[in-house]
Amino acid sequence: MIQPKTQTEQLLEAMQKRLQETFGQMLMVELFPEDPARYRLNHPRGALLLAYGKSTFGGSEAGDSMFQARNIVIRVTLVFRQLNGKDGAVSYLDHIRDCLTGWFAPHCDQACRPVAELFIGQVSGLWQYGQDFSLRATQLQVMGPKDGPPLRQVRFEEEQ
Repeated sequence: MIQPKTQTEQLLEAMQKRLQETFGQMLMVELFPEDPARYRLNHPRGALLLAYGKSTFGGSEAGDSMFQARNIVIRVTLVFRQLNGKDGAVSYLDHIRDCLTGWFAPHCDQACRPVAELFIGQVSGLWQYGQDFSLRATQLQVMGPKDGPPLRQVRFEEEQ
């Protein structure tokens, strides 16, 4: 049996699609590689690599079950051959921020917003920056059926 994609997988997929629609003609947009040490940039300009960063959770908003805000951080790592200029990593930081700021991802009740940017370094002629974006979703308790007799008749009370 094939399991449905998780909330995190769906968010990563949606963000990847959004970035591909905007930058797909100019850059590679892919999930962060399983083996970063063996990653090879095959694009003449650069790549955007997406990775789930972390989540923090608020307190429960219900007394009889778990209902929490889930604050998610997704990291976009820029890997570029050029640092400055119109095709450089620095100018794309602004373009990516413009693309994702205010975007509503699936399952989220707040728009995407930037929370951090940092210079990672330069290795073998490739410049790397990280951009962290925050999204807020809801974490719900998985509820199974309660024990007891099945519900046979439903009565609704209407306001008079």
